[in-house]
Order: sequence, then structure tokens, then C-alpha cells
Amino acid sequence: MGPRRKSTKTQPVGSSNARELFLRQDEPKDYINELSHEVLCHVFRYLPMKDIMCMECLSRKLREAVTLYLRVVKVMDLCASHWWEYMPSGFNDVSFIFLLKKMPDLEQLYGLHPRYLERRRVRGYEAFSIPGVLEALQACPNLLGVETSHLELVEAIWNYMPQVHILGKFRNRNGAFPIPAENKLAIPITAKIQTLHLVGVNVPEIPCVSMLRHLYLKWVRLTKPQPFKDFLCVSLRTFVMRNCAGPTNSLKYVPLVTGLASARNLEQLELVRVPFLGGLIQHVVEDSWRSGGFRNLHTIVFGACKNALEVDLGYLIITAARRLHEVRIQPSLTKDGVFSALKMAELEFPQFETLHLGYVDEFLLQCKMNHSELVKYGLADVVENPGIITDIGMKAVNEVFTNIKYLLIYNCPHLHNPHHWITDQSRWSRLVDLTLVRCHAIKLDSFSQFIELLPSLEFICLDQMFREPPKVQTHRHTDRQTDTQTHRHTDRHTDTQTHRHTDRQMDREVRRASIVQFSHRFPKASLVKMLVADEDSRGTRRMAVMIHKLTIRFVSRFLTHGSIHPTIF
Repeated sequence: MGPRRKSTKTQPVGSSNARELFLRQDEPKDYINELSHEVLCHVFRYLPMKDIMCMECLSRKLREAVTLYLRVVKVMDLCASHWWEYMPSGFNDVSFIFLLKKMPDLEQLYGLHPRYLERRRVRGYEAFSIPGVLEALQACPNLLGVETSHLELVEAIWNYMPQVHILGKFRNRNGAFPIPAENKLAIPITAKIQTLHLVGVNVPEIPCVSMLRHLYLKWVRLTKPQPFKDFLCVSLRTFVMRNCAGPTNSLKYVPLVTGLASARNLEQLELVRVPFLGGLIQHVVEDSWRSGGFRNLHTIVFGACKNALEVDLGYLIITAARRLHEVRIQPSLTKDGVFSALKMAELEFPQFETLHLGYVDEFLLQCKMNHSELVKYGLADVVENPGIITDIGMKAVNEVFTNIKYLLIYNCPHLHNPHHWITDQSRWSRLVDLTLVRCHAIKLDSFSQFIELLPSLEFICLDQMFREPPKVQTHRHTDRQTDTQTHRHTDRHTDTQTHRHTDRQMDREVRRASIVQFSHRFPKASLVKMLVADEDSRGTRRMAVMIHKLTIRFVSRFLTHGSIHPTIF
């Protein structure tokens, strides 16, 4: 017998093709894989880096497109243009080096904001360290600039990669007061940076940095005895120094002021708690104004500068009169003589808009430390008193700054009659915003007349105003001499509580009557609505009167236990 043949079943022609076609019709169509690599690379330009890296593991074609995109990309942002965020977590030295090696043409790297970096590599531990980041950056031969906010990383870049620019605005994110000892930064002369914003950092000195344009120093401790010895930034446009712990000798600030005078394009000057030598700015302005020193200033801020004189402020204002926009003056310089001298100078301020009298820095208002504690941490020894400007000085202000738009007056108890500030020559026709804080002596009738003389006024903020002095009732002496010391103590305690309750009620009624009287005396429009609300048990009250065209915010704060409760509208 011959071998048996295998039985074969005949299948209809085209049955398998029909089944595959049927299954393909049920599956969703993959449009992404049908796109070309060029189109995919163009789409990747609008996606954050995190999403691009996730696409690499979806398909072979997407992986090829991601590799091609990284090979030709020149600008990369690890935070998707959100400068306040941190870069994606999960990076270590190996993965970060592997990523940057895929980008040989990278020129600008933005968003290098790691949440935490190790100072050095640890054997047997996969960490994200400063040496690993430097090695990854050195793997990009065409790298020109890096954006970061890490103190130790930026110092390492300056030391090992001096040709790399620091992009954007460098601002450290771990600043605090008291200044942490671990926050340190040494600025080299060769640093390629345009904007440096330091908060709560220990800095040895401020050297000569030719490229620096904007310098912000807040809660910075200058550790060297002469930190401004080599200070010279000819390209500087903004200089802000607030509550810094530096040398106490005023003579050591002479190089700082002379270096600022050499910056011909300086536009913003803010000095808060800087103990420079009194009269120094006057002499520097006299020597440098012909060559353009301080001529382009548009913002001048003096706050808690212990030795500052009226001539220092006056010379700066006169020199920058042509472009001056804003001036904030500390209480010790808020005097009649400053504005009387400016009036005699017969200057014009065509671009001036904002004036702040009695300026006190927010840090000093919100800080819970007392004066001795601030001095212990290295800040200058300054005690501010209220401004002593009077109605005569405010009249001179009106005649000097005729185009003012925003006026804020803080803690000037010698102001009484605001309607005397207005003259026939100048009526502040452009004044839009008026804020008065703790000017208790201003009379309500005079203030009502003053408001009527301002044609463009739209916003008023009155904080702790129209307050009568505390009324204390003394005990009546009785002829009885048989009262014991215990009964006297009990009577005093009971009477004190009664007086406090009575004073609060009277103060509430005075404030209510004052704001009602003010609203009825205002002739522009009828009263629409009055809101009187108690906020909390601490006695903080707020009142608001809304009128047809003029919105008045009247804030009444009872200060109990020496604290200020913030009222937000």
C-alpha cells in the first residue's frame, strides 16, 4: 500500500482578506503615523518637553520623529514657558546627560529650575547633582545661554563655563529673612548676566560687571568690609537695594554712589535702609550731571535712609526733572522745605505722575520683629518718625507737580485743611487716585471741599482717618476716705472696662456720622449705597460709600494689642 495522502480542506478564496478588512474597519484610524516626520517635528514645536518625551515610547515612527526633532532643536524650555514652576521631576545625572546628548545643536536652554540638586555625586546612588548638570551642559558644543534659579548651579556655571550667558532674570527661590547661612553667591567679574535679583543671600561684594542691566538686592548680607570697592556697572538701568545688611560706616558707600553716577542709562533708583553719607549724593550729582549722571531717572525711592538729607533728594529730582515719573519719599524728608526749594527752582515735570509722601517699606510694616532684632541681624539702625509736612508744603507740592495722577500720603499728622492745597494756578486737573493713611488731623469739612475741586478724581482710599482723640474720663474724688485698697482696685478695673466699651461705641458713632456727613456734602451725585459691616471680634470695621462717578473706600481699623488687621476689598 502506498502512503496515505493528507486531506486538505478547501477554503473560499478571499475569506482571510475579507476578515482582515472587516477588523480594520472596526479599529480607529491612526492618523498620527500617517503624518510625515517633518509635519510631526513642526507639531512638536508647540508641545511642552514633557509631552514630547512621553511620545517617544508610543510607536517607532514617533520615536524616530522625536529623535529627529531633538537633533535639530536650538531652543528648549523644560518648564513650558512657566518660569515660576520647577522642571519635571525624575531626572538624574544619567538621564539628563542622555537627553542633552540628543540635542547637539542646542543653543539656549530655558527652565533649568531643579527642585533639589546634590552638591556632589554620591557613589552607588543615582542622584541629580551639580557635576552631572555641568557634564550634560558641556555635552552641547553650541550652547550659548542657560536660564536657572539655583544659586550653587549658577556659580558653578560662572566658574566652569564662563562663556555661557545666564538668560532671563535670575532670581533665587530660597530667599528668606533672617538670611540663611547656606545661601551664598560669589559674583565674578566675567559673569555674563543682565538681570540679577537676589533675595536672602550672602554676597561677599558687588564687582564690576559690564553686562549687568538690572540689579535687585533684598535682604542681602554683604560680607566683605568694603563690598562696593570695585562697583562699576556702566550698563545699569535699575538698581534696587532694600533692607540689606552691609557696612555700618557711611564712607564705605561712596564707591556705590559714584558707580551709580557712571551708569548713564540708570532709570530706577530705590534705596531703602541704606546708610550712605549725608550730602554725598549732592556732591556726586554736582560732579556728574553735565556728563549725564542721573539724568534719565524715572523712579526715585528713598526709604529709611538714616543719613539722607533734603539736598540729596532735591538734587536728584532737579537733575531728572525731564523724565521723572515717580517719587517716594521717606518720612524724615517729607518736609515743607523740600518742595519750597523745588518751587523756587521753577522746573517743569512733564511726565511726572506718582508721588508717595511718608513712604515706609512694606517689610517694616508687616515685620513682626522689633527694632533691636532687626539691628541684631545686621540692618541699619533707623527709627522713623511721622512726616512733618504741613498744608503750606502741600500747597507747594500742588504748584510743583501740576500733572500728578496718583497721590499717596502716609502718617502726616500736621495736615489739617486740604482745600488750602489747591490754588488758582494749579488744581490737579489730572489727579485720578488719592490715598490718605493715618492723617488723623485732616478736617472732614475741608476734605469735602477739597474733593469738590478735583474734576478727574475717580478713586479715594481713606485708611484710619477722621479719628477723634481718645476720650478718657477720670474718677471723681469722693469725700469718703473709708474705702479700702481692694475696693479702689475693683472700682478702677470696672470703670476701665466701662470706659473702653463707651469709647468704642462713641468712636463707631463718630465714624458713621463722619462718613454720612461727607456723603451728604458731596454735591456731584446722589448717594447710592452705604455699607457698614463689622468684620471680626477684634474691632476692625470697614465702611464703603459708592457714589455715581466717585468710588470712596473708607477703611476704619481699630488697632488692638498693637497689631494691624489687613482689610481687603
